[in-house]
Amino acid sequence: MAKKEKNVIERKFMNIKTKFKVGGYDIVEMDGLTCDLIAHLAQLTLNGVTDVEGVPIDLYKDRTWWIVENIGLLPEYRGPKDDDEEEIVDDYYSDDDDNDDVEVEIDDSKFYQ
Repeated sequence: MAKKEKNVIERKFMNIKTKFKVGGYDIVEMDGLTCDLIAHLAQLTLNGVTDVEGVPIDLYKDRTWWIVENIGLLPEYRGPKDDDEEEIVDDYYSDDDDNDDVEVEIDDSKFYQ
């Protein structure tokens, strides 16, 4: 009896899952593979497909997202309490200009013709 061939989504996901479990994966390669799978799932979702051969697409999305989070493809989250930025002070109009002696003459006759 021949084995049933897996669908494209299942093959892509199993490839990513296997590389993740084995470890020693190339982060750039995993980024490409996960992006490809996410794009494929997004296209199916936009076309109104909700399941592939009885497996909900949302399950594939959740599992792929879990792998993306755990291999470190997402930047570190910075919440509002994590802001270490200093207060920005507007000193544009301060009197500290060193160029106070510069005078510029503008010929207004060209503007009022």
